[in-house]
Amino acid sequence: MYIRTLTTCDHPPLDRARLFERQMASLFSIGLSLDSGHDEPLNTDMQAYCGRNLQFASIRFSPHATSSVPVPGDVNRRWLVTVQKEGSAEVSQGGRSSQLRAGDMVLIDLASPFHIETGHMVTHSTYVDSDLLRRVVPDAHQRTAVRIDTSSGPGAIFRAMNDEMFGMASTLDEVTAGRIAQALPYALAVALSPLDEEIAALPTRLQFFHLERIRAFVRENLHDSSLDAEMISQAVNLSTRHIYQLFTAERTSLMKWVWSERLERCREDLVSRQLANRSIGEVAYGWGFSDVAHFSRAFKEKFGVTPRGYRKSNLV
Repeated sequence: MYIRTLTTCDHPPLDRARLFERQMASLFSIGLSLDSGHDEPLNTDMQAYCGRNLQFASIRFSPHATSSVPVPGDVNRRWLVTVQKEGSAEVSQGGRSSQLRAGDMVLIDLASPFHIETGHMVTHSTYVDSDLLRRVVPDAHQRTAVRIDTSSGPGAIFRAMNDEMFGMASTLDEVTAGRIAQALPYALAVALSPLDEEIAALPTRLQFFHLERIRAFVRENLHDSSLDAEMISQAVNLSTRHIYQLFTAERTSLMKWVWSERLERCREDLVSRQLANRSIGEVAYGWGFSDVAHFSRAFKEKFGVTPRGYRKSNLV
């Protein structure tokens, strides 16, 4: 465990934001873009604690806006938990936005886009391993950018642990730090527990938003025979497990819906005068089917008639 201290106040005003961005990328592998506006230059003081398994930082900021920036070649394996010690901030991620005051905390997924706007503030930032967190809080992605009060109740348990961790930072050894890192997701799960009832309510606006993104990508790529859950997952930046969960509330599964959309497009093409010279096989291949016999069986099951019979009856 080593401690790194940084202040931007001794550097030229125009260089301060970039200096802080470089330090965050170097210490925590976080891509950030900071903008302090035109009123005053960015002033930042940071004390960062960096160990093999545990990283956290105490940061004092002047007013600024922060947005996430992808780090080339990096897949961030950590989440940020920030406890507001002084001042105010607005945090946005995943279609949610919360106003934070002193005594509030919030969870942020560093692998997904987020935006923060602050006044003068002091924050305690703790980085939690993604794999550890997801084992304890599988739906953590639905709990980002939601304000948690730490003055009492479940949130106070995490704050107390967090405060004690910061207080003993200079004396932490790697063994103790590793054990704290293992325990953090469980304390965080307790703090996030008041959100359980809200998340259980379906459908949520966020779920609807994600479903619409998935549907839009699928419809744009129905012609691609390699379209599958993994491709969709990478395109919309959601895990395949999450995508399958989103479709559990729908009338059909993900891939059955994809097939249904393809069959609808084929049905439309089969009766199009502009495509009358196109063979049934060409129509099927054009919408991502790789086996004409399989396509014909699926078409008859959905519409009650073979593709050839449908075309003959409707193309006049």
